[in-house]
Amino acid sequence: MDPKNPVSLLVPLIGIALILLAVWFTGGARRARLDRALVLARLGEDLPDFIAVEIAIDADAAAALALGADGMLVLVFAAGDKVVVRALEPGELRRVKVAGDRLEIDTAAFTHGRFALALPGAASAWARRLAPPERTA
Repeated sequence: MDPKNPVSLLVPLIGIALILLAVWFTGGARRARLDRALVLARLGEDLPDFIAVEIAIDADAAAALALGADGMLVLVFAAGDKVVVRALEPGELRRVKVAGDRLEIDTAAFTHGRFALALPGAASAWARRLAPPERTA
């Protein structure tokens, strides 16, 4: 393979482009979109004893917050075409911030540790529920 020959560079690039095109055509870039029914179904599967009293789905339909009857907070989010359910433990939350209608959550989790949810009119209310207790030194 001669690096100075343009054909030797084009052949692998064309191959990569064809693979990406095949993935796109077969739905490989698909993302799950959350709605109330899907969130409730996933909560029922992963947390069968959880009773949701309030659910907020962000504007992109990529993440949702659920408040349980017992005060438990749960984050439901799309990870590709799958839906993940994560109970938010009080010690797991590192930072909760409101920027306009956007709620930013940082958790101690190694994977998917940072979330930003667009919650028009509800971001500050959810931030108060999620805010970690103030530490005194």
